[in-house]
Amino acid sequence: MAEHPRRQEGLQRVQIGLTGLAGVVLLVGLANIVIEKARLDDPAIPPPAVPTLDLNAVAPKEPLAELGVQPAPEQQPIVPDLQPDPNLRNPMDRDPQASER
Repeated sequence: MAEHPRRQEGLQRVQIGLTGLAGVVLLVGLANIVIEKARLDDPAIPPPAVPTLDLNAVAPKEPLAELGVQPAPEQQPIVPDLQPDPNLRNPMDRDPQASER
């Protein structure tokens, strides 16, 4: 008698496992169908229309001014050009005051 509930519990676990496996297979199949359908629909979409250039159109002379923006004026460098330190040629392993004596 004790074996009957065990067997029934085992069969129930197998049924649940197979049901879950079938559900996963159905979901994967549905996803595959959706992806395949999207892949087939992509070439049917025409490319977006590109505006043609008018050869007779006058190029704006100051496009930034038309937008209300002006370029920043050229500025002088904030830090002036630095001259190399004349002490760089002197040996740095000695005290500079000792070499002057």
